[in-house]
Order: sequence, then C-alpha cells, then structure tokens
Amino acid sequence: MVNKNHPFKYKRVIISFIAVLLTFFGILVIAIVSHENEMLKQAEKDTVDELELMGTFARQSIIRHDYATVEQFLRQWGEEHPEIFELKATAPNNFVIAHYRRPAFPAHPFHFQRQIQYAGTDLINLYMIKDLSSVRKSLYMFIFQMTIGSVLLTVILGITLWYSLKKLALIPMEKEILIREEAEKKFRTILESAPDAMVFVNRQGKILLINKQAEKLFGYARKELYGKEIEILIPERFRGVHGKEREGYFLGPKARPMGAGLDLYGLKKDGVEFPADISLSPIETDEGVFVLADIRDITEKKRSEEKIMRGYHYQKTISSILQISLETIPFEEQMGQILDNIFAIPFLPLQAKGSIYLVEDEPDVLVLRAQRGLSQTILESCSNIHFGKCLCGLSASRKEIVVASSDAAAHETSYSGMLPHANICVPILSGEKVLGIMNLLVKEDYKRKTEDEQLLASVANTIAGIIERRRAERDKQKLQKQLVEVEKLSALGRMTANVAHEIRNPLTALGGYARRLNKNIPQGAKEKEYAEIIISEVGMLEKILKNVLTFSREIKINPELHDVNEILDESLKIYEIISKERSIRIDKNYSELPQILVDKDHVTEALSNILSNAMDSIPGGGILTISTGMETIKEKTYVTVKITDTGEGIPEDKLDRIFEPFFSTKVMGHGTGLGLPISKKIMEDHGGFIKVKSEIKKGSTFSLYFPYQHDETNTDNDIMQGSENTLKSA
Repeated sequence: MVNKNHPFKYKRVIISFIAVLLTFFGILVIAIVSHENEMLKQAEKDTVDELELMGTFARQSIIRHDYATVEQFLRQWGEEHPEIFELKATAPNNFVIAHYRRPAFPAHPFHFQRQIQYAGTDLINLYMIKDLSSVRKSLYMFIFQMTIGSVLLTVILGITLWYSLKKLALIPMEKEILIREEAEKKFRTILESAPDAMVFVNRQGKILLINKQAEKLFGYARKELYGKEIEILIPERFRGVHGKEREGYFLGPKARPMGAGLDLYGLKKDGVEFPADISLSPIETDEGVFVLADIRDITEKKRSEEKIMRGYHYQKTISSILQISLETIPFEEQMGQILDNIFAIPFLPLQAKGSIYLVEDEPDVLVLRAQRGLSQTILESCSNIHFGKCLCGLSASRKEIVVASSDAAAHETSYSGMLPHANICVPILSGEKVLGIMNLLVKEDYKRKTEDEQLLASVANTIAGIIERRRAERDKQKLQKQLVEVEKLSALGRMTANVAHEIRNPLTALGGYARRLNKNIPQGAKEKEYAEIIISEVGMLEKILKNVLTFSREIKINPELHDVNEILDESLKIYEIISKERSIRIDKNYSELPQILVDKDHVTEALSNILSNAMDSIPGGGILTISTGMETIKEKTYVTVKITDTGEGIPEDKLDRIFEPFFSTKVMGHGTGLGLPISKKIMEDHGGFIKVKSEIKKGSTFSLYFPYQHDETNTDNDIMQGSENTLKSA
C-alpha cells in the first residue's frame, strides 16, 4: 500500500541516487586510502635503506673502536637532513654509543629501528624518529584534487541521472502512484462504508487495515490492532488450529462466501466470545497475496435459530409425551419413556441418567417411580425421599428448580466411584400442589440457562397433567367401584338386617332350650356332648348376627375424653393368656399423648378386631409391637396407633380386599370377615382412617389415625363429618 505520509514524493528515485553517490564516494575513499598506504610504504623503504647505509659506516668505526667518529657521523647526518629529529646508536647491552636529537618535536613523527650485525652477532641498534609532514602535505594535495574532481563528476552524473530518471521513470511512476492512490482511496472508502467488520491481513497473518465496524465489533482502536496477528481476534482454544489453517489457505487462496457451514467464533477485547460468519477474499498485489476478511456477528441469528430449534424440539417432546400418555401401558413404563424423550432433546447437556419421583400415599414423601441409568446404590438409598432432604426434597419443599453439582452441600447422597456431575431437579406442580420431582443429571460444568429451565418446567407441567388425569381416572374408577360396592352393600345390608331380625328370635329360643337341656342331662352322657355342641354353634351364630347388625346399622358415637394408651392396655388384657400360650411377645412403645374425644367401647372393639387378627397371624410365636405417637398430615394432626406383627403377612392381591365385608384370609370357620370392615367403619365414624402395610413372611402393620383437635367443637364436627361419610358409603 502507498504510504501517503512520507515527506518525499520520489522516495525510490532519491534512494537510488543516494545509493549511487555513496558507492562513488566509497570508491573515492578506497582510492585515497590506497594512495596513502603506497606513500607510507615508500617512505618506510627509503628510511630503512638510509638506516642500512648509516649502519654500514657505523659498523666499520665500531670494529676499529672509533666511537667518536660514529657520534660525529650521526650528528652530521642528522643536521644535514632536517626531516630527522632524533638518531640513536645503542650497543646490545643498551650502552648509548651516539645520540643526536633536535630541540623541537615533529608534528607527524614516525619511528624506525634497525639492527646492525657483524659475523652473525648483534653489533649495534639504530633508532630514528623522522617527520613525514611532507608526505602528509602531498597526501592532502592528492585528496583535495580527488575531491574537487569527484564533486564535479558527481554533479555532472547527478544532473545526467536526474534528467534520465525523470524522462524514463519519474513521469510513469507519478502516473502509477496517482492510479494507486486513487485505487487505495476507493478501497478505503469501500472498506469504511461496508456494513460488516472488515480486516485486511497479509500472508504472515498481520493486520494491516480495519474499518470502523471492526473497531465497533471487537472493541479495539485501530492502532491497537495494526501489526498484530489476526489470532488476537480468535478465542484462545482455536488459535493453534487457526494458524495452520491460515498457512494452508495461502497455499491455495480462493474466495469463501458467507454461510460456509463452519462454526466460527470471534473474541472481543473484553474477552466476550461471539459466533461469527466470515467470508474470505484473496487480493493479489505486486507485494504479494493479501486477504480481506468480512466478519459478521451472527449472535442474533444463532439465537433465532436456536429458539426455532428449541420450539421444534419442545413441541416434538411434548407431542411424544402426550402420545405416550395415551398408550395402554403401565404407568411406570410411561414415565420411563418420558425420560427417554427428555434425554433425546439435543441442546440439553444431559447424561442420559435421571429419575421421576411422585408423591403418593404420604404427602411429604417422594417415591421413585421411573429411572434411567442410576446405580444400584442410588436406587437403594433414594427410593424414598422426604421433603427438604437432599436436592430432590429441597426442590419439592421450595417448589422451584434446583441446580447443584454432585459435591454440593445439599447433595446428601454420595457413594464411592460416583462420577462428577450436576443435577437439575424440576418440581412437577399442579397449581401449588407438589405432585413429584424430575431429577436429571447433566455435565459437571453446566451453567444455568433460563431457556433450559423454561423448557423443563413446561415438560414437568405436561407430566403433571398426565399424573392428574391418571389420578382422576383412577379416582373415577375407584368411585365407580365404590358406588357399585355401596349399592351391593346397601342391598346386602338391608337383606342381612332383615334376615338377622327374622332368625334372631328362633336362634335365641334354640339357644335357651339347648342350655336347659344341657343342665338336665347327666355328666358323661352322649347327649350332653351334643347339647354343648349346639350351645357353641348357637353362640357363634349369635356373634355373627351381632356383627352383621353392627355393620349394617348406624353406629351412635358417644365421644368422651380418653387416653388412647389406657384403652390399648385394657384391650391387651384379654390377650395376655393367648399370647403366653402362643409364645407371642408384646412390645409396647407408647408416647406421651394428649386425651382425645372418642367412644371408648367402639374404639376398644376396633382395636380388639385388629389385635385378634394379629394374634391369629403368628400362631407359631413371634413379636407383636404396639406403638403410639402423633403425626401431621396435610396440616392436620392425628394421634396414631400402630400394631405390627411378625406373622405371615397378607398377599398383595388380597391387601385391597381386607376391608370388604365377609372377606377373610383365615381358614373357613375361623372368621366372619366383618372384623376389619367394622374397625374401618368405627375409625371413619370418628373422623379417622386406617392404613395397612404388609410383606409376605415378614408381617403386617395396621396404623390407626385418630383426629386430634384443640377444642371440643371442632372434634365433634369432625366426628359428625366422619359419620356422614360412613352413612354415604353404607
């Protein structure tokens, strides 16, 4: 490029002229120095010959021991030659034989010395100081003449050279410079008016020019970039590769348009990276090949494309989830397939590991319902998570998305060999109600993004809709089943009540007559045994009738303040003998409880039915544990009684039917199937409920929940409400 700021218009011509001039003067200096050396060599040769001549004379005199003649000869020689300032003859033992010296000292002295020998032995040493001012004068005259001639010749050559260059080179050069300056002006105008950032680079990757848009885009002033390598505008992780690619590009430069499908990034002065689209245009000049890079910030374009892709994958994922919800497959399998669809979202940095927890029977407990890729350790330790515990429980209690690494303080569960990761816990909400948690594992260096959380929240809302619909369908089926059962039980209740009333009087008479006969039959008679059998069977029938009438008619509750622990102790007294006979140990874990309003007789009956079943479930001996306490469920406080046995347990397929009337897991003839339904009815009439957990070969736990209220009015209302619910279900 032409440097417009240079003070000389014809820089190349002037430089060429100066080079010729310097070459000429260099030759001139060489000639002068050569002439000076020749003159000095000649003077030295003459002086040496002169010393040789004096030495010959002195040698003859010294051989004759005529030292006075030597001294006289040297003095006379020195006086006859004015250019000599000092002469000295010295013996080998440094004895001065003769010495001549002028009072003044020469301006340009030269020292000479000569050893005179005789018969191969040093005889005398001659020393001379000579003034060569005449040689200098001659040399100065030569230099003056050469300089005058050189100047004249230089002037003639300069005029001739200038005229020749002007005619042959300067005029065409001026035209070429004007053309280049005009082209450069147009180039700079185009460069500055370009809407994109433009960077002009040479083969070595040095930045030569940038425009205003480049300053604005990268945040550098022009002077900060001129002469710097282009890699300063590229993120550090790409610089090594870019250097090799740049070298390869200059080996075969060709235009590369925008949108070449490459993922390119720029780096601003403040360290911020941005996605870029770059077109390259090679420009060939006399100085070599240069490249003009057109750089465009495509951050907004990328965002729009990403937004479109996010929308597409969001709709695709939601559609897939809704389609899965319509399939007639188990619910756990549905949740697993939903996880698979979430893992398939391409722009989420997931590790294809995660789980879905749901809130089921216990309102503050998350139960694992589906998982993918989790270790057995996690499955065992995290099958149930309480609200507020670990990341999942924290997300459930806060009702917000929680993101944390695997070594975060809130991540309470860890194990040996756990790979580094981060967790995204997304609550599944229906309004303000927590239905569950979606826990997804992401890469360790994951940075929170609002877009990711919005997408996952939308997926969680879709899952919430599926859960609510499933629960609604399940409740609907349950309600329909209950309605059928209610109609059935209602008809059965009316029929059994009528039948019971019809047969109660004959049965009473039959029992009375049998007892009277039994008294009159002597001991040991066969008839007495038959009478006792009749009495026993009548008693059993009377008990069945009593249970039937109890279950079929409305129970009248007479609530009074009682201590549940005391009611339990009274109920257990009748089982003390049975427990000893069957080797059953009774463990009591009572808590200190407040008194509650209950009908003691009915509660005793409910407890007795459950205790009787528990005793029957462990005929070969075992442990019966009775514990009491208090629990809060859905902001309501209950006094609890838990009866746990170590018996055979109840099969899962029969667990849902144990509260049905006349259904019994006991051997035929050892139960009416009304004990548990009556206990359930008594608890509901008190405003409470019963929960059952059972495992085969491990035992069962019956939990009774009695509502606790601080004032008597609310308690009476709850009991009345429970009675109304019982009447509706009868």
